[in-house]
Amino acid sequence: MVDVVIYGAGGLGSLVQDILLTAGRYRPVAYLDSDPAKHGQVANGLLVRGGLDRVDALRQEGVERAIVAVGDNGTRVGLAENLVAHGMRLVSAIHPLASLSLSAQIAEHVIIGPRATVCVHARIGPHSVLSAGVIAEHDNVIGQGVFLHPAVRLAGGVEVEDLAVVGIGASVIPGRRVGRGACVEPGAVVIHDVPPGVTVSGVPASAFGPGHSHFVPDPGQFGPRVVPRTAPQPASPGPACPPCAPTHAG
Repeated sequence: MVDVVIYGAGGLGSLVQDILLTAGRYRPVAYLDSDPAKHGQVANGLLVRGGLDRVDALRQEGVERAIVAVGDNGTRVGLAENLVAHGMRLVSAIHPLASLSLSAQIAEHVIIGPRATVCVHARIGPHSVLSAGVIAEHDNVIGQGVFLHPAVRLAGGVEVEDLAVVGIGASVIPGRRVGRGACVEPGAVVIHDVPPGVTVSGVPASAFGPGHSHFVPDPGQFGPRVVPRTAPQPASPGPACPPCAPTHAG
């Protein structure tokens, strides 16, 4: 197996580590993270080596491949570009239980969870996340840095533009477009195009303002299994993630 470092020692990082180990092509050897509080701690048996400042040292040790497991779309894309600038090669984490059509076009550096389905002629852009159980039907176009949460259903001919988020269990009917940076909240049913940067919610989905959300998750639900390197006890869970930011943010 080829050694790889995971950038993002959070929930999404844990999922990526599990996918990589299950697929058996890459061997996670360390985490990196932008949060100094995590540096020197152990997450899922791997040391959090530091941030971007540790990339050169890892390359000197022969680790030349990386994957970014950070939930925020813009941050994930920016970190990926930084890693490439530091000489790293980006890899994808695709679960062996995902179903990918032979005619689908899958860009580099994507995360695709178990039971996700990418159908005929669909196109998936770089730095995007398709969580467990996502269905991307025929002729879908998924842009760069998109996050599709678990059990999202995209009917045929749907386009999700760069940096958009589609929340858990949401559905989009055929031929509709979710604009750049837009957010479809959990459980929504989209029957009209969603303008760029707008949040929509409900059945059928309706807009109620750019970046606004009325969905508030319970606090303390989400957080990585991170412990100090010298202590066996797990750290307290982190704060809840924003509703339309991915719930597995790194």
